[in-house]
Amino acid sequence: MDYGLDLAQKFQADLLRDERVVWAAQPDPRFRFSGGDIFLVPFSILWGGFAIFWEAAVLGLLGGKGPAPGFFVLWGVPFVLVGQYLIWGRFLYKRYRNRRTFYALTNQRALILTTARSRQLQTLFLNQLPTINKMVRRDGGGTLEFGSSPNWAAGVYANSGMDFMGARSGPAAPTFYDIADVDRVYQLVTQLKTDLGQTA
Repeated sequence: MDYGLDLAQKFQADLLRDERVVWAAQPDPRFRFSGGDIFLVPFSILWGGFAIFWEAAVLGLLGGKGPAPGFFVLWGVPFVLVGQYLIWGRFLYKRYRNRRTFYALTNQRALILTTARSRQLQTLFLNQLPTINKMVRRDGGGTLEFGSSPNWAAGVYANSGMDFMGARSGPAAPTFYDIADVDRVYQLVTQLKTDLGQTA
């Protein structure tokens, strides 16, 4: 198992006294669908397709009497742009964000660091961990969710490039998305949690 300790320096300024990094990694930046894409992909195609059809119609590209008044042309532009983000732009954003996201386990906490727009650190003490939800792909990679999403919306939009939509209904549970060898990381979390319980 690769413990990724070359990434540990990213967290040095955030460590508590007697705390040390025992594992660190980044989410896989490759293109991957999330669970919510079973809903988002068909919706994005319908939205984007209708928006393009509307814009083509008002521009007179589908025949008829020629272009519609300028207001109708401008009205469709935001819908086309949103449709393009839904179809492919969100995957580019997700890749950008994943390259600037770092995960770590210390002997005391789970840490999630993002540096996309500003430096943001999310922490969770291992001895206070709620339920750990593990999702494993066929290649052994997967996701560890520390707790549960506040509602269905947060779960649908999580790790989709549209996380901001789910955030409106409450903060998502701290999660290690798209990590390699997720079973081994899960075992490491449970062992660290057990060790903390024995020394409490």
